[in-house]
Amino acid sequence: MHYSLHDCNVGTAIPDYSAANVEQAVKQFYLNPSLQSEVHYWLTGAQISQSAWSFCWELMAPNKGIEVQYYGASCLHVKIVRFWHEVPSEQYESLKSKLLETIVQFALGPKIILTRLCVGLSALVLQLLPEQWSDAIQNLISTFQQEGLASLPTVTRCQILLEVLTVLPEEFFSTNLSQQRRIILRQELTKGLDHVIPLLQALLTDESPLEVYQCALKAFSRWVDFGLAIDRAEPIIHQVFRSMRNPHLFDIACDTLISVFAHPESYKYPVTIQRILSEVLALHELLSNAVHDEDKETCEGICRVIVSLSENHTKLIVESVLGPEEVKQNTTSLLQMILACSGLPGHFPVDESCSDQTFTFWYLLQDELSMISEEDYTPLMEVFKPIFFSLIDVLLVKARHPPDADYVSWSLEEKEQFRCYRQDIGDTLMYSYSILGVELLAQLVNCLVTLVEKYKEGTQDWQNVEAILFVFSSISENVQSDEKLYIPKLFSQLREIPFANSQQISTALNMIGSFAEWMQWHPETLSCILPLVLQGISNPEVGTAATIALKDITRENISNIQPFAHQILMACQSCFEANTLKSRDLLRLMSSVGHILSVMSSNEIMQYLDKMITPHIEHLVALSELQPCPSNRADVYTTVNIFAWLFGSLDTELDGGDEEQQHQQLTKQQQQATDPSEPKPIFVILEKISPSIQKISNSWIFDTGIIEAVCDLYKKALQKLDNDFAPLSGELTQLVITLYQRCPSTAIIDLCKQMLLIFGLQENFIPFSKVIVENVCSRSLQMFNTGMRNFTDVIEGFMCFLAQVMKKLKKIILDSTCDLATIFHAAVLSMALPEHATVKASCNFIIEFINGGAESEVIKNVITTHGHILIDRIMRAIGGESQRGIIDYIADVIMALNKHFVSQLAMWLKTILENEGYPSPRASRQDKENFIKNLLRDRMNKRKTRDVVKEFTLLCRGIMGTEYAEAAAAYL
Repeated sequence: MHYSLHDCNVGTAIPDYSAANVEQAVKQFYLNPSLQSEVHYWLTGAQISQSAWSFCWELMAPNKGIEVQYYGASCLHVKIVRFWHEVPSEQYESLKSKLLETIVQFALGPKIILTRLCVGLSALVLQLLPEQWSDAIQNLISTFQQEGLASLPTVTRCQILLEVLTVLPEEFFSTNLSQQRRIILRQELTKGLDHVIPLLQALLTDESPLEVYQCALKAFSRWVDFGLAIDRAEPIIHQVFRSMRNPHLFDIACDTLISVFAHPESYKYPVTIQRILSEVLALHELLSNAVHDEDKETCEGICRVIVSLSENHTKLIVESVLGPEEVKQNTTSLLQMILACSGLPGHFPVDESCSDQTFTFWYLLQDELSMISEEDYTPLMEVFKPIFFSLIDVLLVKARHPPDADYVSWSLEEKEQFRCYRQDIGDTLMYSYSILGVELLAQLVNCLVTLVEKYKEGTQDWQNVEAILFVFSSISENVQSDEKLYIPKLFSQLREIPFANSQQISTALNMIGSFAEWMQWHPETLSCILPLVLQGISNPEVGTAATIALKDITRENISNIQPFAHQILMACQSCFEANTLKSRDLLRLMSSVGHILSVMSSNEIMQYLDKMITPHIEHLVALSELQPCPSNRADVYTTVNIFAWLFGSLDTELDGGDEEQQHQQLTKQQQQATDPSEPKPIFVILEKISPSIQKISNSWIFDTGIIEAVCDLYKKALQKLDNDFAPLSGELTQLVITLYQRCPSTAIIDLCKQMLLIFGLQENFIPFSKVIVENVCSRSLQMFNTGMRNFTDVIEGFMCFLAQVMKKLKKIILDSTCDLATIFHAAVLSMALPEHATVKASCNFIIEFINGGAESEVIKNVITTHGHILIDRIMRAIGGESQRGIIDYIADVIMALNKHFVSQLAMWLKTILENEGYPSPRASRQDKENFIKNLLRDRMNKRKTRDVVKEFTLLCRGIMGTEYAEAAAAYL
């Protein structure tokens, strides 16, 4: 049968929430998906109406559908939780009785309704404790233990009672309670444990029916979450361990034990944990059998239990090693079990899926060991170093790629999971290095030498060699720069490896790149590794790894790379001519070219660039003549970026910084070989490509990616050329103005900002500066008239631009034709936008503008004339119109006003806050007077100003004095 909205009065002004209408609406909700949103709104109204107290019972009649019954049970729960104040105290007892009767009615199902009713009963218990139902838990236990309870079977009565006891702690945590009420209820529920624990102990025995045992385990787990102390629960915990032997109880027993070990207060009971540890060790045989039988589910469950105990008691594990012999032995046995979990047979994630659970423990263990005292260091390392060496052996196996035939059959998702798993292994190895140090390097190098020899003999697979190269790359970050014994041996071994496939070569190249910084102190290594890297850049299959390695090496070894410059540049030239690399690899290669050229004289640079860059310039010119279309978009984007990446790395004036000593001699040689009258190479290239770049910019003006690439190109050129860019500054000024007028973007604004910061106050550039500021302001202000919500990213960039101009180039904006009052109004409007970053940028500009008013009469007049508009925006934000996350920015604006315009601020606040109900009806006249007084009193203290504003906004939002206020204040 079809039900219409009219039938259930969904659209009427005064809804008729009768049982019949609600029943029809529920059916309509499931029968007509197109109306679900509207019907849901109507049903929500029904749920909170006074009528729900009566119709909820009717909807749970035995002859109703399960959807209708569920809605009725849910209504009852909502009413008890949120609308308890509607129930007269004299009806408490009848409501309790009726709810218990209904639970008995649904004792045999449906289960979903029974559970919902039990949740409702739990909510009722929380409402009635302690005054109206002081012994609720004991009373419930007694009630359901009665043999004559509606002739229900004993098992059913147990299940219902345990269901109530399971959801009661859950309801305690999920219900919104005041802090005081929560304290009272926690005390009452804790008293109830005196009755819950004996009940659970009685039910968790071998004689209990399976379904009762399962329910008892669930209930125990929830009471552990609530706060049942481990020492008090120890007898039950031992029984839970025994239940793991039962396949029907295994999963729930594992979940229960994980709750026990993960409880935040379990660390308070180290002696109990030590006793429980013997139960964990007794799982060893069960784990071994599961591994032998390839029982993945059992392996995973046991691993979860072991890891939960270990992760949450790492400090105890470390301390136990120094304890009595038996305790020490148990601890080392536990560590061996964790190693077994880390090294489960097979490949993750296809053959096994739980060895990754152990990674967090190994991190926590090394972190704990890093904090030990000197006196404990030696005895602890005697135990833990062998453990970590064993872990290295385990992870070397787990990091291996599967055989090629198997790997081909893996899905893309499985391959990606394995890649991430290897990354986690790499992180774990890095932590291990902090414990083992150079001893680890010695072991790995010896292992590599052995593996390479066997590999050359054909008795080892390529995967074994690849795995150990991967391990070296993982620990490279921690290797000290003065290490000169083992890493050179590593690189010498690379020449001995007959590489078999692209995966093996890529890993070797990644490993080489990871030691790029170390090579800076050991330049003799470059001759050993560069042939493999240069060979790799010509191979498309390993091009990504090779270009990354080359980029890292050339960047980190500027002072050592000159002897190899010609060799590298010729290899790069061959790659450019072959045109077989991916776009991103090509860009990295060009970045390497820039680094190499940076160590040469101007004449040499131009000779190489003529060969290498001319084809790209010609290609750029050709692209600039084409009409925009999807087919050539990627080509345009890559070609523009080729020059941007070259400009980013080509630096003919290397100096200073942390590498001053290394570059000092190199810089001196460059200066001697460079003719100051000669234009810099970047300038020469830029002069050639600028006409084409301008054409491309105008053609692709609406393509954000290409415009960002163009702006990036000019920004990098500006950074490297600085004042030498001046001859092209007028041309670039015209370009950015044209682009911004047609299609404003943050990339263009950022470029304009950089131009102004470099040239802004230079006498010959001041006219350009004014033009840029005037055009950016006029075009940006238009956005405020055409729907500013569509341009929030650009408005954010505009406000950042204004803040920088006001801070460092105030003279430019004051001498321009910009309407400062309109700009001020725009900034105030921007403060109302929902994006935090935009509000922050707007506030930063306004603060700079206010600070400028101390020196400029023009700015001062704008603020004194229009400041009341700013105050209105500020108070509306504080009153609740804006999100709380921006309140600190607002407070900083108030402080700036307090510093420079204190009398006007006091007047504006007093005038605007006299309005009734403003900025919030929750703020009384006295509250507002106190707010003004406190602001003016602490006007030079940033922290106190923020605190005053935070307190007032909490009051205005109606959360002052609630349990939420403390958390909200901390968030603010």
